[in-house]
Amino acid sequence: MEPNVIKVPEDYRQIQQAIEAANSGDIIQVASGIYLENLRIEKPLRLIGEGPDKTIVAKSGTVVSVNADNVEIRGFSVQDGTYGIFLWFSRDVLLRNNNLSDNKWNFGVWGNSLSHFIHDIDSSNTVNGKPICFWINQHGKPVPHDAGYVALVNSTNITAKNLELTSNEQGVLLVHTNNSVIQDVSMSGNDEGIDLRMSHNNTIGKNLLLSINWRAIYLWDSGNNTFYENTILNSTYGLSIQDSSENVFYHNNFIHNKDQVYIEASQTFWYSEEIQEGNFWSDYTGADADDDGVGDIPYSINPMNKDRYPLMKPWDIIPPVANAGQNQTVSVNQNVTFDASGSSDNWGITSYEWDFGDGTIGIGITASHTYANLGVYTATLTVKDAAGNSATDTLSIAVVELSFPFSWWILVVGFGVGAIIILVVAFRRCKPSRK
Repeated sequence: MEPNVIKVPEDYRQIQQAIEAANSGDIIQVASGIYLENLRIEKPLRLIGEGPDKTIVAKSGTVVSVNADNVEIRGFSVQDGTYGIFLWFSRDVLLRNNNLSDNKWNFGVWGNSLSHFIHDIDSSNTVNGKPICFWINQHGKPVPHDAGYVALVNSTNITAKNLELTSNEQGVLLVHTNNSVIQDVSMSGNDEGIDLRMSHNNTIGKNLLLSINWRAIYLWDSGNNTFYENTILNSTYGLSIQDSSENVFYHNNFIHNKDQVYIEASQTFWYSEEIQEGNFWSDYTGADADDDGVGDIPYSINPMNKDRYPLMKPWDIIPPVANAGQNQTVSVNQNVTFDASGSSDNWGITSYEWDFGDGTIGIGITASHTYANLGVYTATLTVKDAAGNSATDTLSIAVVELSFPFSWWILVVGFGVGAIIILVVAFRRCKPSRK
């Protein structure tokens, strides 16, 4: 039986009206235009727009929700919602040439079995202008650096490095994926950060997960994964673990998350036994009597899970960058302003100290000083971050005799010339004329 072709707005004014009228397998062709509606697809069908620059669907809430198998969505711009396109317990969805933008979470996939993550989604689909990387049955490949969303399904030996992933349901999703590396990825504003399901023997390190709405890291039925040097900051759940064991966490920073860890039916290693160091927890209240950088008492997550070697400072081996500013030439006793605002750090600088080179010091991102004697002085800026890493930078201050600036000489000469002209004019007016 041939599928029916339904046209919007020719046959139905709204896309959702056409969806509800369609039979399974029908084709809905949507003409150019802006459609302010939420679409709920609960049957197999093909939804075809004229292209993302022409056919736009925009509405608050979930703009396009798919809860059916064998759905095709092609040629739309989906924007201005809470979710853009969300695949909910569906199978074999095909997405082509869709642009998702300006949604709180542009794209997401959800399910409880491997089959719920088997879809045909290629890089012609974009989130905020960056291609979706949705790989199935891939092996030994690097994820492109311009990816805007990463899902690795039933894959092995994949490397995802140096990415910025924002505003999606997940930043990185691994389903039934093993022996892969997620490293140096920055994630912010996602509903979830790194989501591992039925995935084992992966290495996740040096990632930044900032202000994740729900779970920064989630593990379900996943084991023997190693998490190191990740920073999880200002999220609802820093880490959520369910039915997962033998995972190792060390040198991670759990900072100001509403709940640092939620753990259920899982046994986890919270430190490296080899180096006897664990993680930094912003709510740890123990002391460090021997000043070795490790807390004297364990950090307790629950009776079965404790970090025996909690760190007293955030784990951070990246030093800040000091910038003392440009060299200056000043006069004796002239006020000199020093400005370190060009300095930076991956975490944030906690202290600024100035050595003015004449035996005096100052503190602060800006400082003032006067030099009482002639000479050339080397001023040194030292900056430190929360982990105690430091960096220095210098600038030269040449202190010279007090003199008029060049601009003052221009004014003096200008006034002098003006005075001469006035005198000449006055003289000529007062000189008697000959008759």
